[in-house]
Amino acid sequence: MGDLVAEFRINISNLSEGIHEYSFEVPTSKIGLDDRFRGLIKVQVKLDKSLRQILLQSSIEVGSELECDRCLENFQRQVNTSYSLVYIQGDRSTVEVKKEEEIQVLSTDTNYIDLDEDVRQYILLDIPQKLLCKDDCQGLCPICGVNKNVTKCDCSVEVVDSRWDALKKLSPN
Repeated sequence: MGDLVAEFRINISNLSEGIHEYSFEVPTSKIGLDDRFRGLIKVQVKLDKSLRQILLQSSIEVGSELECDRCLENFQRQVNTSYSLVYIQGDRSTVEVKKEEEIQVLSTDTNYIDLDEDVRQYILLDIPQKLLCKDDCQGLCPICGVNKNVTKCDCSVEVVDSRWDALKKLSPN
């Protein structure tokens, strides 16, 4: 990511006080997202600038194609997420920061806010760890391998609890 040009960059050097709105549409590859993400990343940004701080509110939309962890089928999922940050202008040593992840300190000579990494991270954080095409996905049959969402099979799956194996050895039959 070091050599990429900032795609979500806002010039704040001569920004007047008040509310400013920005819209961006950028291909997913421009901020280093992998091929699971499709089309354009749409970002809406609202800045509320006061004398020494800027409140940023951002909403993000992008399409993705993911693989279900249960049935291994590809499915589409729309990523819709948002975040807020407060930028405070001044020297880090003179600004009291309580929540590091929600407040960023900008030096007084900062001319731009680059949102690329924030947008990329919030998109990735919106993808769940357990990927399911639908909540009631049946998955694959462990015997014949068919997708149980599409085809019913007659395979009998016996659930074996190995914790009882030692007691089975004690039975007299």
